Order: sequence, then C-alpha cells, then structure tokens
Amino acid sequence: TECTPEKVRRKLRADGVSSTAVTAADLFVRKRIGRRVLDPMINRRIVRVLSRQSLKDRATAIIDVGDRVQDGSTRFVSAIGGGYVLSETGLAMTSEFEVIQESADTPDHARQAIMAMLSRELFFGQLPIRGLLRGTPPRDPPVLDTVAPLIPRYPTNYYHWMVETVPKVRYLQMLKQQTGTDVTVLVPDNAPPFVEETLSRIGWPEKRIEYASEPMYEIRNLIVPPYPERSRAELDWLRETILDGVLAEETTVASGSNIYVSRSNAIARRVVNEDAVMEVLEPYGFERYHLEDRSLAENVRLFNSADVVVGPHGAGLTDIIFTEDCTLVEMFGARLNKAYEKLSKTLDVMYDPMYCQTNGVDIVVDTDELSDRISNLAV
Repeated sequence: TECTPEKVRRKLRADGVSSTAVTAADLFVRKRIGRRVLDPMINRRIVRVLSRQSLKDRATAIIDVGDRVQDGSTRFVSAIGGGYVLSETGLAMTSEFEVIQESADTPDHARQAIMAMLSRELFFGQLPIRGLLRGTPPRDPPVLDTVAPLIPRYPTNYYHWMVETVPKVRYLQMLKQQTGTDVTVLVPDNAPPFVEETLSRIGWPEKRIEYASEPMYEIRNLIVPPYPERSRAELDWLRETILDGVLAEETTVASGSNIYVSRSNAIARRVVNEDAVMEVLEPYGFERYHLEDRSLAENVRLFNSADVVVGPHGAGLTDIIFTEDCTLVEMFGARLNKAYEKLSKTLDVMYDPMYCQTNGVDIVVDTDELSDRISNLAV
C-alpha cells in the first residue's frame, strides 16, 4: 500500500524522478531489509550503540531534570565531550563513532529508529559508512562548540518536530537554569517555516540557533537531552509556552468552530469523496483547512477554539495539543497508526477512530456513518 502506481505518479509529479527513486530505495531498506542487516551488525558490535545507562556512565556531566520514566529512573541531560551529529536526522555519535541511543528514540524503540535514521542518512544525507564501521572520522567536518541536535528524524514532518523534538528544548532550558550553560541548537537547514516560528514562540535566542547546511558536524562539547517520552509534562509545557503568547495577540477566532483537516494536496491518504464529506460536516459548523498553508500561530488559534476535529491520519492532527475541550475523529484506510490515539489519551482529548474503505493509497468515507457520528457529538 505504500508504493502503489498512483502514489508513485503523485510523488513523481511533486518531487521528480531522482527524489522518487531515492525515496523508494529508502522505503525498501526500512520496511524490508533494514533490521535484518542492522541487528546482526549491532549484535557483533560492527555498529556500536551507546545505551542510555552507558551514556550516563560515560558522560562528563549529568544534569537531573526531574521527570521520571516508566521504569522509575530520573531523566537527565548529559554532556559527553567530543562527538558528531548527522544533519539529515539529528543522529548523534560519540568521538569513537558509537551511535547514541538517546538521540534516536526511547530504549524500547531505539533500534528500529536507528535503522530508519541510518537508512535515511545513507540515501538522503552523506553518511560516512566506512567511518561508522571503522571508527574513523569523516574528512574535515565543520566544528562547533557546545551544541545539542534539534533535528527531527524526518526533517519536514510536523508531528516528529513538535512532539518528538521541540520538548528537548525544555530540558536544555533546565540545563541553562541549573548550570548557566549556553547551548546552541542544530536545526535542519531549509526547514519548513514552522521550525523557525516554533523556536521564536518558545523564546529560544536566535543567536543560539545553527542551521545545518553541512551533512555532518564535529562537536567539541556535545549535549544530549533526553528523548521525549510524549509525557503530559512535556506536552503541557509545549502547549502553555506557545499558546499563551499566541492568545495574547490581538487576533481572534470564532469560538466553537469545528475543523476538517484536508489532505487533498498530500501524496497519500486523500479522502476521495471529500466534497461529499463536507456536505455532511458543513451544517455542523465545520470548515475545510489545508493546515500546511497556514502559520503555526493561525493553526494554534484555530485548534484552541475547536469543539470537534475531523480528518484522515496525518501530521495535521498534531495540533490537538492546543485544544481545550475537543473530540478528535481520525479516519483510517488500510494502514493503522496509533500515534494520535496515544497523543489524545495523554492530553485527555476524546478520541473516535473511524475505519474507512480504501482506494489505493486513499480512503473513501462512509458519509452515512460520518453523519451519525457527528450528529451524536453535536448533541
């Protein structure tokens, strides 16, 4: 379902032949052979991975940031001295080319994440494969001083940026408060506008932002914040930090508006009968939005006033973070993903999944079922 002829045609029209071929190769590695290749390499220490506990043992400095994870341990920011950062994914490595697990994901999911990140670096970045395997550095990478990577696994994806990356800033701010250490964050070059706007909204100084224009950097003092756990504390910090400033501005959105998030411009998961869907939704005060065409602040205000959000699975649903008392109706085709169900549960947002028919990589909504659901929500 991820490589149908229609999806390929759309990708070709949007990105051209070269980018489409590279994307297909990366997808094949990630979905079909990546773990079968990587796992034996890690087990035999051909690719060496520094675990969370080993990171704590090896760090030159540790700052306890208070939050506890499921096993009861306390989260920490670590400084490890010299190291490297791969710019395409933000994957961090020690000076001995050990992959730092904490820069990829939480321990339970890190191996899958490392595989996906190495694949992306191989096809989209300039991963020094021989250096990774032999423990030798690349030729003359640019050198930076005190730096933490703030690069999402997929650089243009709003969910990976907002939920899995931006909360690291909270821990860097704690580091500053406890030690006075000024950290420069390394962010994607040519990133979508929401990256710069987010950093501005959370008050991160522009002089401490470095845009990663080179494929790899050597860092003299590499700072590794804990990987976000998608916890309530992290999401509340993100919500409050951005929302307070946005709502203080003299721009208003009608109270009680409802949102339909359109993916009609996306490569996949378009709603084939979207006009019919809108005929059902419009009497209940819904408006159709292409969120990618709007600013972060506009979308924050929009979601903050919404009673119901409806849309197919996709990054546009991330802004339920900023809702007050809302229900999310998430539409699925053949492929299910629990990211927004989990996010809704963490945020205490009412969640209502809707399973739809598939049409290739797109979905067809049963409008009678949708009408019943929305009428019940509107009661």
